[in-house]
Amino acid sequence: MIWPQELRSISFRVALIYTGFFVVSVLAILGTTYVIASGELASTLRAQILEDMERLERTNAAGGVEALQEDLGELAEAASEDRFFLVLDGAGARLFGNVPPGLWRPGWQDGRLARTTLASSPDLAAAASHNDDHEVIFLALGEEIGPYRVMLGRNSHILDETQEIILSAMWIGGLVTAALALLGGFLVSRGPTRRVDAIALTTRQIVEGRFDLRLPVSRRGDELDRLAADINAMLARIEMLLDSLKQVSTDIAHDLRTPLARLRQRLDAVRRKPRAAEEYEAAIDAAIEESDAAIATFHALLRIAQIEAGTRRSRFRPIDLAALVERTAEVYEDVAADAGHHLVARELDQVSVEGDEELLTQLLANLIENAINHVPAPGRIEITLRRVGGRIHLDVADDGPGVPEAERAKIFRRLYRLDQSRTTPGSGLGLALVAAIAELHGGTAMALDNRPGLRIRTEMPIAASG
Repeated sequence: MIWPQELRSISFRVALIYTGFFVVSVLAILGTTYVIASGELASTLRAQILEDMERLERTNAAGGVEALQEDLGELAEAASEDRFFLVLDGAGARLFGNVPPGLWRPGWQDGRLARTTLASSPDLAAAASHNDDHEVIFLALGEEIGPYRVMLGRNSHILDETQEIILSAMWIGGLVTAALALLGGFLVSRGPTRRVDAIALTTRQIVEGRFDLRLPVSRRGDELDRLAADINAMLARIEMLLDSLKQVSTDIAHDLRTPLARLRQRLDAVRRKPRAAEEYEAAIDAAIEESDAAIATFHALLRIAQIEAGTRRSRFRPIDLAALVERTAEVYEDVAADAGHHLVARELDQVSVEGDEELLTQLLANLIENAINHVPAPGRIEITLRRVGGRIHLDVADDGPGVPEAERAKIFRRLYRLDQSRTTPGSGLGLALVAAIAELHGGTAMALDNRPGLRIRTEMPIAASG
């Protein structure tokens, strides 16, 4: 059989070779994504279950059976359609739960539930109704806590769906790329060949760890450009996360080194010679204070990570933001007065936001405390809430020394503190937490010049009902 000249050309064969490399590279990237995404989702679900179980164990260890019963009651009230729990007494009778008692097993279990099991629980049936195949993949952990047998579970069907989507993307992407290669072989020229060469080379370098590189994108807007743009967006996100991890690690080493060194020096000074009992007590109290500050820093970092992961979105509901501002301002009015400041809330537009009330309260409290701690007395702290188009502007302004323009974007970084603020209490995580909460609610936090002073503005979208 004599092949057409186009199919026997060197350009076509070169195009096929480089397209083969490209297909392999795409499958390698998507395969890596498949493994990483599956592992991360499974780890996240297991971590959530294990965190709840460890909380119950700590409650039982600290407060005994009564505290455990109270915590189990709160868990029962917070249960959702994709969140399951079961509490049995010593005889195997169900005390709490939204799943049948027969599902209890010690340790981890992961599998699809039978139709009869789904029909025996309204919550299981409701969770199954949200899936196209009307199934529930039950991921649960069972342990004995005190006199009870407790099982906490999740519907891991989203993990199965994600794996199917990524697998489909892998095979469809590979087939589409191969089909385009056969068609493009007739039209191949030196330009497209060079583009494929550049993409293949860059892709191999990225797989080797060069996440600072980006796939070349031309002005043509064709398939290669769209794919390159999507991959570039993914690489930019990965690079940002790696940079953030490096920055946090550096900041932790820098900011926690001083209190830990001070703690060691104090303990070493006490150990060097005998002292009175009062001096030992004072040294112990100082050591505990330093340790608590370090622990508080780690807790704040963990809370920021949890917020950035989006785990709190399940608690979103319409919030009357004006009422929340009034309540918080009333609580902090006396605190500000004791510090020699005047706190006032004015121009509060009646707006609502879809969000987590506890986190929004913490956002506002952090901004108020930041102004109280860093503004010399007497100072004026003003809270305003305005509706601007479809957005909410929540401002906390003061008339203090303010922040230099070059530093304003940096104050929202974790553990970042201005030089003049290092003598005041705090860990440099308050505004980082504000930024994380604002981002969770679809908004942003920014620092503006109040002339004089500093104005921290949080922008968020107005709730649909608002």
